[in-house]
Amino acid sequence: MQTVKLILNAFMVGALNLASFVIGFWIFQLRASGEQRLVQGAAAMIVGISLAVFWLVFFRKFNRLQVEFDYIRIFLLVFVCTPVIFVPVHFVLTGYFTRIGNIIAIAAYQFPMNALALAVSAAILRYLEQATPENSISEN
Repeated sequence: MQTVKLILNAFMVGALNLASFVIGFWIFQLRASGEQRLVQGAAAMIVGISLAVFWLVFFRKFNRLQVEFDYIRIFLLVFVCTPVIFVPVHFVLTGYFTRIGNIIAIAAYQFPMNALALAVSAAILRYLEQATPENSISEN
């Protein structure tokens, strides 16, 4: 059960990463000026971190992850799960399989994005744990 939970969360984070690339492209299209990689990349990074943090923090009761070890496992599993999502979607949309260079580029982008997202999520969850009434000292 633990393994399935980790894999499902890694697939979700990978899907959110891919969605952030699409949203970054839409932001570039709306702006319609500037270097595409710069605009799309910056937007995708901000959106990707935000979406992953949202998933890991606001759905913490659903995904029931242990911050330290589960987050490291998800960070590593995302590199396997994202191509499993991306390759078939790319094939359906374009009619041909993607090049390995695209998968490597996605992984290179996911590394800092997910490292930041998981670190921010862990910090928020630790803060929330400390702020719960059970852990606070009550005054008599």
